[in-house]
Amino acid sequence: MVVVPLGLRLAPLEEPYARRLLLAARILQPLGALAAIASFLVPKGITAAVLAAGWFVVCAVAGVAGLTELLQSRSVALGRLLPAAVLGFLAVGGAWLVASRGGFNLGYSPSVVELTAVHFHYAGFAATLMSALAFATLRTRVSGVAGLLVVVGTPLTATGIATGTAALTVVGPILLATGLLTNAALTGLVIAPSKRAGPRWLLTISSLAVVVPMLLGVDYAAALVLPIPSLDLRTMAIVHGDLNAVLYGLIGLAGWSLV
Repeated sequence: MVVVPLGLRLAPLEEPYARRLLLAARILQPLGALAAIASFLVPKGITAAVLAAGWFVVCAVAGVAGLTELLQSRSVALGRLLPAAVLGFLAVGGAWLVASRGGFNLGYSPSVVELTAVHFHYAGFAATLMSALAFATLRTRVSGVAGLLVVVGTPLTATGIATGTAALTVVGPILLATGLLTNAALTGLVIAPSKRAGPRWLLTISSLAVVVPMLLGVDYAAALVLPIPSLDLRTMAIVHGDLNAVLYGLIGLAGWSLV
């Protein structure tokens, strides 16, 4: 209802057909969001899946816009790849939401299916978008590498948790956290100080807010394969999830919107 429409307005696509498809996704978004909410008002099953599919349509159109950006430009340069990945991750998140509301667990626990949908909306869509915006602003090698780490780390993290592969379970979150924390440092220390008061404070708060939850995320993932202490899943959802969703994602996108 808030994070995705903010993000769709900010996605830095350049190709005309891609931008038209993105506009179509923005027009459909309110209806899709209402359908997604409705899917939570009925028990899991076919009806809930059909309702959630209304949201998936929005995400899929956005994903096609990202693919069109790559095809039209015939380029995988970071300025094209990062926005395309942003919209592709949103499409993946929408598909997993349908699976979650339909009770299609695909061999995984219901919590893994639900959290996969959540992560591809926030780590995949919102966080990668802020990395893309930082790169579009700075155009430096460091900002490009940070964005690429987020793009690579997001699916690796999901794959590691889904398959139980020890190496991916640890490496994915480390790459993702490194990219996000680097991008947060660039945003908070380089980009934010050059802006007026409103966006400067929002971007600074967002950049600071991501530090603790990402370190907790790495610790939680590592504890799945190493004998180290970590928070339980419910506490992680409250602390790691809420801090990332509200303080990092929502406030960060609000800051970029003002920029």
